[in-house]
Amino acid sequence: MLRLHRLFFTHLLLLLASLFIVISIISYYGIKHIELQNFTERLKNEILLLEPILKDIDDAKLKKIDAQIDARVTIIDKRGKVLFESRFDKDRMENHLLRPEVQDALRKGWGESLRYSSTLHQDLLYVAKRSGDLIVRLAYPLAQIKSHYLGLWFQFLALFALFVIVALGISFMLSKRLQLEVEGIVEYVSELADKNYEASFTPKFAKEFEIITNHLKQLAKSLKKREEKKRKFTQKIKEISKQRNELISAVSHEFKNPVAIIHGYAQSLLEDRDMPEAIRERFTQKIYQASQKLTSMIDRLSMAMKFESGALVLEMSRFDLCELTKDAVNFLQQKYKNREILVECEPTMVEADRTMMETVVLNLLDNALKYSELPVKVVVKKGLFCVEDRGIGIKPEHIEKITKKFYRIRNNWDNSMGLGLFIVSYILERHGVELEIWSEYGKGSRFCFSYEPLQPKESE
Repeated sequence: MLRLHRLFFTHLLLLLASLFIVISIISYYGIKHIELQNFTERLKNEILLLEPILKDIDDAKLKKIDAQIDARVTIIDKRGKVLFESRFDKDRMENHLLRPEVQDALRKGWGESLRYSSTLHQDLLYVAKRSGDLIVRLAYPLAQIKSHYLGLWFQFLALFALFVIVALGISFMLSKRLQLEVEGIVEYVSELADKNYEASFTPKFAKEFEIITNHLKQLAKSLKKREEKKRKFTQKIKEISKQRNELISAVSHEFKNPVAIIHGYAQSLLEDRDMPEAIRERFTQKIYQASQKLTSMIDRLSMAMKFESGALVLEMSRFDLCELTKDAVNFLQQKYKNREILVECEPTMVEADRTMMETVVLNLLDNALKYSELPVKVVVKKGLFCVEDRGIGIKPEHIEKITKKFYRIRNNWDNSMGLGLFIVSYILERHGVELEIWSEYGKGSRFCFSYEPLQPKESE
C-alpha cells in the first residue's frame, strides 16, 4: 500500500474513532435527558389518572395501582404526613414536608426531583402533584430508567458502528481506485523521465487527476523542446563568450591609449634634454592626466570585481550628506573648470558607508557633466538626493539596462567603461536604497535616490 493510502486510512480511522467517542458521549447524555423527561411525563400523566379516585383510596387499592403502573405511590397531606404508601409501612415513615418535590408541589402545583430514598435505599425519580389538601407522589427507580436508556444507547452505538464499517469499506474501495490512478500517473512520469514523450495516460477516477495529467502533458511538450532550448542556450553562451572577448579587447584598447601617451611623452622627455620648460611642463601634464585616467579605469574595474565576488563590506558611520556633496562638487570643479554646478542642499545627517556614498555622488555628478554641456544641478533635502542635467537624455529602451555592468549606450569607449551607473546602483542596493532614473531624450535626465535622515545629536 502506498504511503499516501496508509496516511489516508490512519487519519480516517483516527477521525472516525474521535467522532465515535464524541458522539457516544453526547448521545449518552442526550438519551439520558430525553428518557428522564419521558418518564417524568409518564408519571405526571399517571398522577392525573389517579386524581379522580383519591377519595376512595386505601392501602389495598394503592398496592394494586402500584402493580399496574409499576411505580411507587405515596399519598401525603399538606402537613407532610404520609397517609398511604404502596411499598412501605406508612406508620414507620417520617414526615415528608421538607422533601423537595413536596415543597415544589405545595408552591407550584407540581414538583419533581432525583434523589436517594432512605426508605427503599435506592435512587428514585420523584414526581408530585398537589390535589386539594393532598399531595400525590409517584416514584420510579432510576436503575430501571438507566437500564432503559442504556439499551437505547447501545442500539444507537451499534447502528453508528455499522455506519463506520460501511464508511471504511467504501473508503477502502475508493482508496484502491485512487492507488491504481496514482500508479498509472507514476508509470506515465517514468515514461517521461525515459524521454518517451509519446507516452500517454487517461485518468478515470477524478477531475483532479485529469488536471495533473494535463500538466504532465504540458511538461512532455516542454521536454520535447528541451533540446532546442539547449541548443539556443549553447548559442547564447557562445555569444556571451564573444561579447566578453570583445569587451576584453575594448578594455585592452582603452588601456593602450593612456599607456601609449605616457610612453610617448616620457620618451620625448628622455630623448630631448634641452626641451623648453613650457613644452616639458605640458608633456608632464599629459603624462599625469593619462596616469589618472589609467588609475581611474583600474579602480573601477577592481571595484566591479569586488562587487561581483561579494567582497564589499560596508563601514557604517554618521556624516552630513550635504557636506559630502559639496566636497564632491569642489573636487569635480577642478576637473571641469569651465562648467557650472548648482548646489541646493540642507544639512542632513545619514548613517552609511561614507567612502561608498562619496563614490555614488562623484559618479552621478561626473556622469551628468560628461553628457551635458549646460549647468548641472544637485539637490540634497527632504530625504531625497537628485542630480539633474539638461543633456542628451536617454531613450526609454536603454533606461532599464543602463545600470547593467559594461552596458554602454554608445559604442565609443570612455573612461567609465560602462561601470559608473552599475557601481552606483550596486552601492545603493547594499544600503537598501534604489536608484531611480527619469529621462527624456533630447531634454535631459534626473538620477535620484531616497535616504532616511537622522536626527542630529546634541554634539552635532
